[in-house]
Amino acid sequence: MLIVSFCDIVTITTAAMFFAMLITVQEAVKIPVYRPTTRARMVNKQEVFFECRQNELFYVDKDDVDDQLVKLLSMLGLDARSSNTSEFLKALQGRVVSNAYYTINSRYLLHNVMALEPLAGSHGEKLNVLENNSSAFQKVLHRLNVNKQFIVFLVRDDSFELFHKARKLADAVGFDIGWEYFGGGEPLQFGPGGTKIPGG
Repeated sequence: MLIVSFCDIVTITTAAMFFAMLITVQEAVKIPVYRPTTRARMVNKQEVFFECRQNELFYVDKDDVDDQLVKLLSMLGLDARSSNTSEFLKALQGRVVSNAYYTINSRYLLHNVMALEPLAGSHGEKLNVLENNSSAFQKVLHRLNVNKQFIVFLVRDDSFELFHKARKLADAVGFDIGWEYFGGGEPLQFGPGGTKIPGG
């Protein structure tokens, strides 16, 4: 019969505990691999906006709406900063500033904010159309200047899949890209109180 001495048992047990301790310490102090998110870059380019809503992509032709609004206010001799708000709103009553997808909510103009709301019955482009060369999105992308303009996606919570696809296509053309989240019924608001949207 093989009899192991007490000293051998203690030695083997101590060695096993020592190696277990080494492995535990090594795992505990292991430095994790850090993968930072992409940092946004500020760019000196003109923003071009697209809205992702109800899984459809809409081109926000802000310049066109801006021009229409300036002409209307000039024609009516109005100033949005006027102290007589009721007179201002009365003068704008029945006047519609809109394009293919949006109409301006004139009440926000009192705060120097241009608020765009969806035009009833308007539809943008679906996910499966974006890649087509004949799509409105592709036509706008190829009309823009990569060196002077960058793309900002205004994303609703029901359209992140569409946003990812559109962003990938715009990135492939070489555009700097930014994005901003908008709540469900919130109008698109542009004004002096907003922050500069970074590209990234």
